[in-house]
Amino acid sequence: LFLNAVEKKMAWRAAMGPTIQELRILLNPSATQSTGVTSFIKNQYSFIKALNPSMPFLVRESSDSSYAPVIYARYAFGEEKSRDVSNMSEKEVTDAVRGLLADGTALPGIGPLPVIDGSPKDII
Repeated sequence: LFLNAVEKKMAWRAAMGPTIQELRILLNPSATQSTGVTSFIKNQYSFIKALNPSMPFLVRESSDSSYAPVIYARYAFGEEKSRDVSNMSEKEVTDAVRGLLADGTALPGIGPLPVIDGSPKDII
């Protein structure tokens, strides 16, 4: 039994809850540098929230047009990391969030999460 494309796509998103205690996006939705992150929110928010219902996923808007969009991830022990996502496409924003997830799994006390790639050895 192999994972289909949708299940593979869900795997990293489902791993966010155990690793990231809070995901926070700050942006000006009408600013041109926020186009990619705005698309990310429109297309990914519901999906990520459905897979991680207890993880706070916050979107905070600013009316300042010069405000650069930033994504913050808070991990265990108060550790926090961020990524500036100015002028990024939705795919690049997704990659930035995946990078924040990877950063979290590298922190002491969290450890790496199992990666399911769909090969038979990963199916129990």
